[in-house]
Amino acid sequence: MADVLGAQRPVPGGGPEPRDPLDCWACAVLVTAQNLLVAAFNLLLLSVVLGTILLPAVTMLSFGFLCHSQFLHFTAPPCPAHLQDPGFTALLVTGFLLLVPLLILALASYRRLCLRLRLADCLVPYSQALYRRRRAPQPRQTRGSPGAQALPTSGKVWV
Repeated sequence: MADVLGAQRPVPGGGPEPRDPLDCWACAVLVTAQNLLVAAFNLLLLSVVLGTILLPAVTMLSFGFLCHSQFLHFTAPPCPAHLQDPGFTALLVTGFLLLVPLLILALASYRRLCLRLRLADCLVPYSQALYRRRRAPQPRQTRGSPGAQALPTSGKVWV
């Protein structure tokens, strides 16, 4: 028997069997679409968490850079009416000091949300697009059969 290029041979030993080429292509498209949706949701969640937690530091830094005379010197009414250059310098220093702890807090809360939502479980490996799992036939057991195990009816049950 001659081997044909591109032909898939069955895997011996009861392992996963290769899919048909058309089925493989369709599953690869679906797996890619699902993985892209999960990645987009991850990016959206990351941006919401980072944007929410880093908002105080980003606000301080933006007002410090906008209103300080050494940088942009924005002449809108809020800038000169409330603070002068030493105040904007304090905003810059405080914003930079808050940035690292708030970033650590934001990344820790993002990780916790990902673990709680089990987002890593939503990613599908491409091996499921290439191979289909074989289902082993399950032997049917009846109540009276000798292979069936009886459930304990008396005694304490520990949970």
